[in-house]
Amino acid sequence: MPLSATSIMARERLIAAAAELIATRGVRSVTARTLADITGQSASAVNYHFEGREGLLAATFDAAAAEASAWRVGWVTTLAADPPREAFPGWFLALTMERVSSRTAFLVLRELRHQAARSPVHRAWARREAEAADHFWATALARFDLPVAAAGACADYTEAVLGIHGGPPDHPDQTAWLVETTQRFCARLGGERGQASGWDGWRQFARARGGPAIPPSLAAAPASALRIAASAADVLGREGMEGLTHRAVAADVGLSLAAVSGHFPSRASLVRAAFDHLIASIQVVRSGVTPDLADRRPLDFVAAEAAEALFDEDGAASPGLLALDELLTAAIREPDLRREAEDLRASRGENSARLLQGIEHATTQADGLDAHILSIATTGAMRSAYAQEPAARRAWLAARLTTSVGSLFS
Repeated sequence: MPLSATSIMARERLIAAAAELIATRGVRSVTARTLADITGQSASAVNYHFEGREGLLAATFDAAAAEASAWRVGWVTTLAADPPREAFPGWFLALTMERVSSRTAFLVLRELRHQAARSPVHRAWARREAEAADHFWATALARFDLPVAAAGACADYTEAVLGIHGGPPDHPDQTAWLVETTQRFCARLGGERGQASGWDGWRQFARARGGPAIPPSLAAAPASALRIAASAADVLGREGMEGLTHRAVAADVGLSLAAVSGHFPSRASLVRAAFDHLIASIQVVRSGVTPDLADRRPLDFVAAEAAEALFDEDGAASPGLLALDELLTAAIREPDLRREAEDLRASRGENSARLLQGIEHATTQADGLDAHILSIATTGAMRSAYAQEPAARRAWLAARLTTSVGSLFS
């Protein structure tokens, strides 16, 4: 039986409200009561129109995917029948800047991919969306007569940039950094280094503002505080930002609630401790020495090692990496966490720099900006891997990284 106009409008209001909640507060925020407050409908409207919360979430994800598909079609139709290669960087930059401008549909789909890391319910939707993105980039690259093998690298870069720079820029320097990073990405895709001299953007901004490039570590803190900070990061990775509470950390670390609150009396201080632990765990001592050729290893071997570090044998993502993803997402949504996000951005790329130095036949001119590009692409590939079945994630990611890194740096 066809739906009435009233029912169609009611469904559309609920989907729009759910999309806004997911984009700004996450999937857990979508409840019947919250939707009733926003839309003015009864709390039973979700059950009536969608047969429950999962039905509404499915309709919301489908609507976001449809909007993203229409957006991609629009970008392809802007191209001439045979666009010149030299037009690709400008087209790619314009697309990337629009994608990070807080488009609700892409933030919904970003949350969908993130949920797929833990929830098999969301995995099929996330896989369809990832495949649609790959197809779009293969089509676009073919139009520009660029290597179609780089479609995955483009999809992963644009996906991860949304998580790292999504929302209005925190500072004009962030926009400049994003522009230069994207320009270098396009240059690498075309087999060149580009004109950029290697401005290591966010670190320069962090130092110029008078703050440290990374926050102080917890090295001087008591051992119990160190344990609590590490536990806070683990809880964050497993349960998400909403699950990070004093009680959850106390249960995880095996201390009393009073002990946790004594070291970190507020939730904000507990979040800060998780940030500091994660940033302190990132090795930031950079070596300017390029390994001898004899010490370098084939790309597929290095990619397999990276995949093993990101996913365990059962396909579960590293809790620390999930926690970093949670913190960056929270920083997009919560202005009070913007300073923490700056510190996280400033610490990105260190391990990627060493990875590039250790790859056989990789370019010898890679610098900090290249390392940051690789860090972004790896993050995007990891999120795409969430959509795969757990048993296949390691192998899928190793193959993805081999192709993507080869497209950019071989």
